[in-house]
Amino acid sequence: MVNIRFMALKDSLPDVPNFKMPSLPKLYNQARRSTLSLSAVDSSDAHGTQGRLSKETSTSSKDGSSILDRVLDGLTGDLVIMGGYRGSILRSAEAPHQQVWAPVKLGLNMRKVNLEVGLEDEDEERMEETIKPDGMLKHIGPVDISRKFIKKLRSCDNARTGKLRIWDYGYDWRLSPPLLSRKLQEYLQKLPSNRPRTPIESRGALVISHSLGGLITRHAVNQRPDLFSGVLYCGTPQRCINILNPLRHGDVVLLNEKLLTASVNFSMRTSFVFLPEDGFCFVNKTTGEEYPIDFYDPQEWIKWHLSPCMQPALPHYNRPHSSSLSSFLPNSLRTRSDSKSEKQPPSPSTIARDRNPIAPQLDGSGAHVDEPLPSDPERQRYLEYLTRTLKMIRKFRSELAHSPSHQEVNAYPPHAVLYGKSIPTVYAAQVTSRDAIPCLDAYDDLLFRSGDGVVLAKEAMLPDGYSVVRGGRVCTERGHITMLGDLPAVGRALEALVRGRRKGIGLGVGGDGANETVKQRVPAESG
Repeated sequence: MVNIRFMALKDSLPDVPNFKMPSLPKLYNQARRSTLSLSAVDSSDAHGTQGRLSKETSTSSKDGSSILDRVLDGLTGDLVIMGGYRGSILRSAEAPHQQVWAPVKLGLNMRKVNLEVGLEDEDEERMEETIKPDGMLKHIGPVDISRKFIKKLRSCDNARTGKLRIWDYGYDWRLSPPLLSRKLQEYLQKLPSNRPRTPIESRGALVISHSLGGLITRHAVNQRPDLFSGVLYCGTPQRCINILNPLRHGDVVLLNEKLLTASVNFSMRTSFVFLPEDGFCFVNKTTGEEYPIDFYDPQEWIKWHLSPCMQPALPHYNRPHSSSLSSFLPNSLRTRSDSKSEKQPPSPSTIARDRNPIAPQLDGSGAHVDEPLPSDPERQRYLEYLTRTLKMIRKFRSELAHSPSHQEVNAYPPHAVLYGKSIPTVYAAQVTSRDAIPCLDAYDDLLFRSGDGVVLAKEAMLPDGYSVVRGGRVCTERGHITMLGDLPAVGRALEALVRGRRKGIGLGVGGDGANETVKQRVPAESG
């Protein structure tokens, strides 16, 4: 059996060809015995994945690291790196400026904070009076997100001499996407490479954006393409239905069930930016019939009980079988007591969740905290807030579309994409009928396709009309959270961006970069 937590930790270790994990014979033998219950398909897939990872590490560490080193040897100017949803550190605005996201102490209930955002627009504008962003979240305990990569960037010769300037950009990932885009544009405009009288060939910052950060960046690119010399989108989703589970059930952060409750997630404007316009999420488990929902209609949220802020979920449609004793346990303990034996192979949702801590998952594993039902006046405020927010999000998403006018004048900077396709990723939720959608167990039976554990491979591609720079579509074996730790893959993507820029992509009608972009091929899906 593949130990998924082990793999996530292994992703964070140095990419040294002869590096070996300490040998634990007793644990290994015990794990070996537990694999006897696995099917042949699961076993072969697990060994195949391990083999691919070993081969990738041994070859790419030798060749790929040299690619990144070669790129950094010739890279100058401003390089900005930004995280995704829940991917920036947040601190209290008051001294001593303690972290409110995401130290381990919060997950262990050793400190209480309130991450809820007020429902009015002015609450966002005044947020920095209480909470301020402070750089990208670089690691979660031993799990590396970008720490190794940023350390690599800052240790290169050009960074040491000041020719390459590394900017660790943090933002409040809870706020409205248009507001975040505006703040990013203001930040980029102040960088040395975007100051007046900078030569055109040296203008613009190279931006590496992860997940939600890529959506914010794409919007900023459409508003001010001149601020960018290139963009690497890392695991950036066009859509991601995983967010529906935290909006209905909340999220558990380590042992803390009250930090990211359903109402807290509901107050975060960015929670809604991942919703698909076509309403695809639920399918009939027998016939495959699709049950589309208009996620941008507030009345649909009431009808289908998508959030307890609007309407609490109905009881289980398919009543779970549990012992009378377990029914008295708290939700978090009941989930563990009712779980299958550890000798069973891990489910796809478990694989995705374990390799991608803090990322939303559509697996019914939320906090399930019994929050008090809102009063009628409170529900009306929630409805007004939801109506405004969905309208704002729909407009924002429409502004992510490809701009032919930018393309015609060669204004778009070169684009590259880093994506994963080796981890089962939620594609849809299977239900018995439409009547099961409002129920607590609507997200218990899932369909999976290829992805990085959070974002489907096909959804990590650029929207229709955009072109990827030649050689800039790079696949990684890493999960969604740890993909920036794949230095060889990041190196190949950056090399493509730098080459495309030097060929003239994004330098206006005088630039000659037409032959350096290629139309995207959507990766083949596997179920």
